[in-house]
Amino acid sequence: MRRALDLLSLVSAWERRGGLSVAAIAEETGLAKPTTHRLLAELLHAGYLEQAPDRRYRLGPESYVVGSAAEFRYGVQQQSQEAAFRLAGASEDVAFVSIRRHHHHVCVHREEGRWPIRSHVFQVGDRLPLGVGAAGLAFLAALEPDAAAAAVAANEYEILRDHPTLSTTLILELVASARERRGIAVNRGLVVDDSAGISLVVPARHGDPVVALGIATIASRMQPEREQWLESLLRREAERLGAGRV
Repeated sequence: MRRALDLLSLVSAWERRGGLSVAAIAEETGLAKPTTHRLLAELLHAGYLEQAPDRRYRLGPESYVVGSAAEFRYGVQQQSQEAAFRLAGASEDVAFVSIRRHHHHVCVHREEGRWPIRSHVFQVGDRLPLGVGAAGLAFLAALEPDAAAAAVAANEYEILRDHPTLSTTLILELVASARERRGIAVNRGLVVDDSAGISLVVPARHGDPVVALGIATIASRMQPEREQWLESLLRREAERLGAGRV
């Protein structure tokens, strides 16, 4: 069962990139092809996956049903989309809501601002390792140092493979900087050139934070004074959400 759930999470991470083939899934998971075929067949039969005409596997309708039911209980997007709307309205840039999933973070909401030149780095459904992007840094800054270092170590292979401009040393330095700024994490062109992002986690009542708010823009708009202003916007919205039940 754990293998099947891990496989489902893997396919979801590739949903916006067109899904994955059997060979790619077997390579990513390290499973034997017969085992991969068997797990995929069960997930197909249950409706959690479907196979596109190009033979790649993508999320199926049952995944949507389960996700919609979970939203009723956790309400992450419902609680935070108004905050993202206000952030995008005030900044005129793109605002994000991200949630933490183990050693990764996932974009669950994107709110477009009015500024004509936009950052298209992060889309709804995108899943990145903790340490990649402003939200990934903010989540790590909210963890205990040992836990953050363990997450970076767990993601090292994926980070170096997919984001060669990053290193574990650089990520930990950026996390330390975010801690000094009371949780404010900034990413300047480390994922995509000429882009910049700023993020802050929402305080949680119990356990580690699972929701982060962020703003992404072009690099030229992230000047020191404006960065401080964006920080104040994020803190206000994070405190407002933290007073709820996130």
